[in-house]
Amino acid sequence: MDRDLTICTDLGSSLGKGCYYIDNNLHWIAQDNAVEEEKIRDLTADSCVIEYKDRAWTVGASAGNGIYETNIHQQKAEQASLRALGMLGKAIETENFTEGYVDLTVLLPQGEGRYFKTLEANLEKGIYGSTFNGLKPNVKVRRVRVLPEGSGIASQIQDAEAIAIMFGHKDISILYVREGRVITKQSLTLTGMGMIALINECGIHVSDELILATLICREVRNKNGLKLAFSDKEELQSARRILKSAKAKVWPKISERFDRFRPLTTATKIYVTGGSHPVWGPELKAKFGPKLRYLKTELEEMSAAFPDLSAPEFSGYKNRFTDSYLLIKGGTYES
Repeated sequence: MDRDLTICTDLGSSLGKGCYYIDNNLHWIAQDNAVEEEKIRDLTADSCVIEYKDRAWTVGASAGNGIYETNIHQQKAEQASLRALGMLGKAIETENFTEGYVDLTVLLPQGEGRYFKTLEANLEKGIYGSTFNGLKPNVKVRRVRVLPEGSGIASQIQDAEAIAIMFGHKDISILYVREGRVITKQSLTLTGMGMIALINECGIHVSDELILATLICREVRNKNGLKLAFSDKEELQSARRILKSAKAKVWPKISERFDRFRPLTTATKIYVTGGSHPVWGPELKAKFGPKLRYLKTELEEMSAAFPDLSAPEFSGYKNRFTDSYLLIKGGTYES
């Protein structure tokens, strides 16, 4: 039993993503966040069936039914065990990991910290007791951890006092960081103020909100996003006006919440990341000025480690993997 599988999963509201290290190689993994209890059926490439004590759940795209719509009141912890085990299961299947040691880290919002210890216990039971896509590996658990989102990013911030802001699909997390660690009692989650707030304000008719989120990010970066949904020139211009108006309405609400968080006014450096942060690039620069920092070096390093993330079909993925990449790199992998 000499193989080690170390995996860090970041259970975003729109997508589960993570990194794992095995056989001296680092890999990335992504999985749709859908979970459904059911009988086993044909699976898409990223999906996993978890069987545990005569019950079975499908995790991933095969579990999805219909159009994606975020429930801003649902806490990630509610499905965290199954989603994390689903991503672990795909890594086990992909790497033909039949025997060895497992080290699992799960990242969840700091506001759900009261669930962390219970989740750690449930995950350890699940690793030992589950079958993953028909595979029942002989494993021993080295460690199971549930940590606050942003822990990987914080590990790269060695300032005596700094703030990291993570722009997610559902929420915005404002993390107080001291010498590489998230101080949870002085951090804050702005529930429902992530990309979903802008989507709800827009009212642009696109069938799936995750598709619309991707189009908005591309539109802000290079003005090509909304073209993919609106071929008619007048409709395209109308959609762009709607987006501009929606941003003008949503940003003041976000900015006002920032103003109420006192550590933001005293921090000397403010680090910004997350899948939707590019949407607010000009607004962030205007608000925080020279205090603003982006993890440019870390993103370049991650791009070198995962060159396939630069493919067009994965546009916008890089910012989503920053947290899990930096955490697993700091703990188990040095390039």
